[in-house]
Amino acid sequence: MNHADRFKHVRDVFGEDDNWLVALILVPLGMQLLQVWRLTLGYDRAPMTPDAGIFQQVGWYLTRGGRLYVDVWEPKLPLPFETTAVLALIAGGNMYFYHLLNVLLMILLAIGCVVLVGLLTFRLTADRYASTVAAFSLFLLPGFGVRPIYGFKAKYALLFAGLLAIYLFVTDRPVASGAAAAASVGYWQLGAIFPLVVVGLALQRRSRRAVAAVVSGGVIFTVLMILPVFFVWDAGSQMVAQAAVIPALVGSEAPVMTKILAGGEHFKWASPFIVVGTSGLVIALKDDLGARDWWLPACALWFGFVVLFVDFDTGGYTDLIPGLAFLAMGVGLFATSRSRTDLRVLLGGAVACVVALNLVAFGAVGLVFTPVATPAPESTAELQTNERALELANVPDDTPDVRYLYWQRAIPETCHYRLSSNEVRWLQQVGAQPSTDCSDLAEVRSVRRG
Repeated sequence: MNHADRFKHVRDVFGEDDNWLVALILVPLGMQLLQVWRLTLGYDRAPMTPDAGIFQQVGWYLTRGGRLYVDVWEPKLPLPFETTAVLALIAGGNMYFYHLLNVLLMILLAIGCVVLVGLLTFRLTADRYASTVAAFSLFLLPGFGVRPIYGFKAKYALLFAGLLAIYLFVTDRPVASGAAAAASVGYWQLGAIFPLVVVGLALQRRSRRAVAAVVSGGVIFTVLMILPVFFVWDAGSQMVAQAAVIPALVGSEAPVMTKILAGGEHFKWASPFIVVGTSGLVIALKDDLGARDWWLPACALWFGFVVLFVDFDTGGYTDLIPGLAFLAMGVGLFATSRSRTDLRVLLGGAVACVVALNLVAFGAVGLVFTPVATPAPESTAELQTNERALELANVPDDTPDVRYLYWQRAIPETCHYRLSSNEVRWLQQVGAQPSTDCSDLAEVRSVRRG
């Protein structure tokens, strides 16, 4: 492929007189920067969610000699922490600047997801209006535009990498597509749908060369990602136990109906668009899209299954983000299916109103639903106690929140300081007796035998 052909699709999307894609970058960027000014730069110590504190503290700890899975109990694969470790090295020990780098990365990834949803929808529909509606439909989930301001969250990186993998393949860059698909799994194991999709797309072309290129890109990236686990941290057994076996043994058990109601609560006033997006996907299945671009319903069904039956912490909205992109594309497809101009304009106007409410007011209206939280930073005193520690019988009451360790640049005394949901459930299952040693396959085997 020559240089001119490589960028032909970009020229086709932009068109000669219509730079619609620029709006997909500038509008959310402006709103995100407004939030940074209001919610981050307005404090001497920026607000941060507990999850962001975990990702960022562990990343910093790794640059100070900490070993993932050995000094830190962690149910995720290493890529999120390798990413934050790189940012920690750039920040050079300045924890406020380090946090700002994570916020900037999350903003860029969120905007990247918006752009990729627009680009992929355009490839499906050749309809700039519907593609714009689809892209901005990501902000129908009020928290999607709020969460980047509170620090690192792997779900944004997962979604960006997965969408990028599909886009790179359909624009004839299979090696890079395989690498991006592997990165999606590195950020979250349940992103495994993306490698399957790009390999499936390669098989659909009946091209051994395309299949080999996708697989080689994925293998190369995976090897580079895993190398530190074996040769720097010597933690292969611990990684398999903590990131693969234990999560399968202690998964969430919330009822399906509870998850459905929680999803509606998180979407708030945008809940009707769940029906619109689903309808768009169903309508698309009735034409050639289901056979030609099967990856869209496949990804939508996969993440719907994940939310309902595998992993959805009903107390938070971030588990909804991966599937949100495909729901947004469904909204765009619904707009395309409307032949009457007035109906298309009405749908676009409704999306615009809800997005404006979510972005400008941060969803913080509180008339019918509880507003999206935009908290100030917790005081140092509040962070000196970890609420999850209170659930465990043999964990000291003065176990600090991980954000306390972050801001104090403190080295933890035990690998069980993170206290994630899976970790708490595992410790309860084994008797709530955390030791200085992190779980490995030997511990799992002994518990299963017992």
